[in-house]
Amino acid sequence: MDGWLAGKVALVTGASRGIGAAIARTLGGHGAAVAVNYVQSPDRAAQVVADIEAAGGHAIAVRGDVSDPAEAERVVREAQGLGQVDVLVCNAFGPTTGIRRRPTVDSWDAVAAVQRRVAVQLACTLNCVHLVVPGMRARGGGSIILIGASGSAGGGAPGLAEIAVAKSAQDAAGMALARELGPDGIRVNTVAPGLVPTDANAGEHQASWIAAAEAATPLRRVSRPEDVAHAVAMFAGDATRQVTGAYVSVDGGRSLG
Repeated sequence: MDGWLAGKVALVTGASRGIGAAIARTLGGHGAAVAVNYVQSPDRAAQVVADIEAAGGHAIAVRGDVSDPAEAERVVREAQGLGQVDVLVCNAFGPTTGIRRRPTVDSWDAVAAVQRRVAVQLACTLNCVHLVVPGMRARGGGSIILIGASGSAGGGAPGLAEIAVAKSAQDAAGMALARELGPDGIRVNTVAPGLVPTDANAGEHQASWIAAAEAATPLRRVSRPEDVAHAVAMFAGDATRQVTGAYVSVDGGRSLG
């Protein structure tokens, strides 16, 4: 464990698996005390905490659906048991059974699904931002990192409008927040992974898909959760204290077109 983030408290939402778990482990490995938020996977969250502590760090697991204001308030309150939150990573996008493709407007159910996903995504993000900003203002600054999706600007892949539209809405919120919170010393940046193979999108990453994705990617490999986590750690630290409103794609250059 190094001391890149020593003395900082980080809250990572949706951190029991996949990208969120990698972010929590990486921030903990750099010295931050980490609140590992989860909804449905207590055993996995406990394992993330155990991994951080085994590496010499400090972490707690905090259950709660942050799309619900009351639960988000409890999550932030419990996270503050570690100290005031210096770093908020908004990775959660609501309770889900996984990511699957479906037509965008072929049925009213599909239309409603897009509307729900946008509402839930913004709630997960804005609820937590609302709750941590007062403490950050009082201390003269902080870092908020939104986990986006590199396809959001271009509309995303066919059949994945729920994710693309929801993340596009979050992108817009991030830019607005960067402007509003900058005078308080609070930075807001977005780290946007491509379709990283995790169990949340298991149907998308068969060997044939990975091979095709790698062939279309300038760096010739698909990203992994740890790649995203390292970018997040960069924005969490004080070395990027003059960076806000940034949007960084972690997709091996695939979004270059």
